[in-house]
Amino acid sequence: MERIVVAPDAATLNARVEQVRDLLRLHAGATRTDRKVRPENIAAMREAGLFRLCQPGRIGGWEMGLSQMHGTVATLAETCPASAWVLMVLTAHTWMLGMFPESAQDEIAADDPDTLISGSLAATGAARPVDGGWRISGRWPFASGCDHARWSLLGVKVQAGEDHPAQIHVLAPARDYRISDNWHVMGLEGTGSKELVLDQVFVPSHRAVPTGTLFLGRSEAARRHATGLYLNPVACGLAYHVSAPVLGIARAVLREVLAVTGVRGDKYTGSRKAENAGIQARLATAEAEICAAAALLSEAADEFVALSEARQLADVPARASLRMRIAYAVQLCRTAVDRLFAASGANAAYLASPLQALFRDMHVAAQHAMVDFDGAAEARGRIMLGLPPGTAVL
Repeated sequence: MERIVVAPDAATLNARVEQVRDLLRLHAGATRTDRKVRPENIAAMREAGLFRLCQPGRIGGWEMGLSQMHGTVATLAETCPASAWVLMVLTAHTWMLGMFPESAQDEIAADDPDTLISGSLAATGAARPVDGGWRISGRWPFASGCDHARWSLLGVKVQAGEDHPAQIHVLAPARDYRISDNWHVMGLEGTGSKELVLDQVFVPSHRAVPTGTLFLGRSEAARRHATGLYLNPVACGLAYHVSAPVLGIARAVLREVLAVTGVRGDKYTGSRKAENAGIQARLATAEAEICAAAALLSEAADEFVALSEARQLADVPARASLRMRIAYAVQLCRTAVDRLFAASGANAAYLASPLQALFRDMHVAAQHAMVDFDGAAEARGRIMLGLPPGTAVL
């Protein structure tokens, strides 16, 4: 199955993103209230082709690099973090689809040309081998965008045995699972990151890949694409995906605090807050932190491009270094938002203030396991000292 589509140039893509951004702004409040992305937002992103950013070219995607995804998501996150987050997750899973056998790619593209794949990558379910595939059961939380997806990508632990892997990742259609609405959270409410429940679902072997094969770049299908995009390290790539909405949220907070501070007065002294040296320092420091994060992420983008062009796999030290720098960039954004929120005054606590909502969104986004700062720092530090990384997730 070959459905080659010509990707837009940078100017065209940017114009489409701005059009989508205008619509997302209209529905940002309703998305948060509904606890899922508004259908109008999904339709707009679909119409603009944004779900094709990292979709394999052989099934009609644009097969663009991770940096184009990152810029698109970061821009949209400045307007509607939840919609941007869902785009990020669905795009990440479509990227990973390119590492599955062509038969799985073709099956999903035939069913859903935009390949909206939700899911949860942590191995929280169980599988047992059966003739022709696997029998899967379990519960998978944090399935962002599941209300809009026709497929899901799930991590699964396999029953002990010598002739099969300890973990696999599988693709399951929406008809095979139910959605449990447990998404009652402090931030990113609009992502609709609910729980998926599977009960003795059969998954054929062509829709299952050993986790080690997937995450360590050993997929043969990944090598057969026109570009080296699907050879990029998975854990690092997922961390980079997550960093995109984080960066966009941080930029939105800075913009909002600047706007509020410019007209805000001190209720006790009557002076302008903009004249306060402490607030000036907070703003300047936060801006520098966000700029430093953006620079680290730009450097990461260059490394992904270099790996793709060389069609080579990153070794363990390179993956640990890349993952650490991405996690640190996220940490910088979180710190900047905390610093800015502290400078924004008591009025920022009102639910009507966009600052409190962005503050909550940041702290939920930065909790994602793929950008866990402590784990990334430990792995990198151990390698720097000549020790094994201490984790298989790199």
